[in-house]
Amino acid sequence: MGCLTDDLPLLELLCAADEMRIPGELESSFPHENAPDAVTETYVVDGGRLLLTLWHGRLHEVIYRTPAESVEDASRRNDRLFAHYGQGDGWTEILDNGFGRTYRRTDQQRYALWSYAMDITTFGTMGFHQVKW
Repeated sequence: MGCLTDDLPLLELLCAADEMRIPGELESSFPHENAPDAVTETYVVDGGRLLLTLWHGRLHEVIYRTPAESVEDASRRNDRLFAHYGQGDGWTEILDNGFGRTYRRTDQQRYALWSYAMDITTFGTMGFHQVKW
């Protein structure tokens, strides 16, 4: 049985902003609070919202605010997202702080965060991660 999170858009990190396929209806666009020259755009999609951060003309971060209806749905969604953003590389869990988990792709070029408390999943480039924190 399918759920809304089974059809979430899968985007390519580092894709040029002008080549990105828009995943839904643009809801807002605002400067990133911690990263100079970065803009975060929020899109409404089936199942919730996507926040896309564009920095230096490329996609550097995707935040899935797409809460699942069950633990099984969340697990299936995350398996799909981690496989896509892993691009054939595995993920290593770095930290579990009781609120969520932080991961690094095995090549150390990507990071992921999953807040199990809020069911929000984030994928981004390490270059952007170093700037925003």
